[in-house]
Amino acid sequence: MVAELTTYRYVRFALLALLLTLAVSVGAETARAGWQTSLSGYYYTAAGPVFIAVLGAVGVCLVALRGFTDAEDVCLNLSGISAPMVAFVPTPAAGHPPDVHAIVNNALSFLVVLAIGYVVVLVATVRRQHRPTPWGVVGLVATAAAWIVGMAWILLDHTSFAAHAHALAGVFTFLPFAGVVVLNTDWGVRVLAREAAASRTRFDAAYWAIVAGMVVVVAVFALVHAWAYALLGVEAGLLALFALFWVLQTVDLLDPERDLASVARGR
Repeated sequence: MVAELTTYRYVRFALLALLLTLAVSVGAETARAGWQTSLSGYYYTAAGPVFIAVLGAVGVCLVALRGFTDAEDVCLNLSGISAPMVAFVPTPAAGHPPDVHAIVNNALSFLVVLAIGYVVVLVATVRRQHRPTPWGVVGLVATAAAWIVGMAWILLDHTSFAAHAHALAGVFTFLPFAGVVVLNTDWGVRVLAREAAASRTRFDAAYWAIVAGMVVVVAVFALVHAWAYALLGVEAGLLALFALFWVLQTVDLLDPERDLASVARGR
């Protein structure tokens, strides 16, 4: 039990360390060569290897972590399987024609392994001889749908995939994580996740404030989207809010009674 909880917390801390690494690398490159118009633009700079490594590792962490509720776990998994694709398919940029062969190689490799992992999960579910929860079904269906779309897109049109998959993967990295924040509010736990417990959070107001902050960031972006650095601003703002949420949730989950309850439930 102690080893499981310790490992869980190490993975949570590792995710924060990864985001900090990205911030330091991007900051150093910005100080040296100036601002890019988006975080993805740093792919083509000295910060590129860190950008790729961080997104890949963040994806692994999000999939590996078990959400406190089934609904939260589904959102973490969907965000986790999308994050690596943001790195494997770089955003198109002037003067940097996409390396379609490299993109197809990387994306296909990821999708093949994702399919293997999906089959392993299905086999494990059958062997446990119990039906997945409604949220579990949502996760299985959504993952299968994402895989089918991605695989069909690559096979049918390499060029279109290389040009547009980055943006789609970015949206499906951010949106489920926003869902994670909502699902950690008291209302999210009781109404959306349908947990029996009336409350589990000490930071309900703070979580709602972060949700409001995300809405404000996106709204401001919609108003100033023509500004050259608007996308960079919205990405940095959302990542900062996600990092703040992750710190608060980590503190929120440092609860011995909740730890014992989670282990007892097999989570």
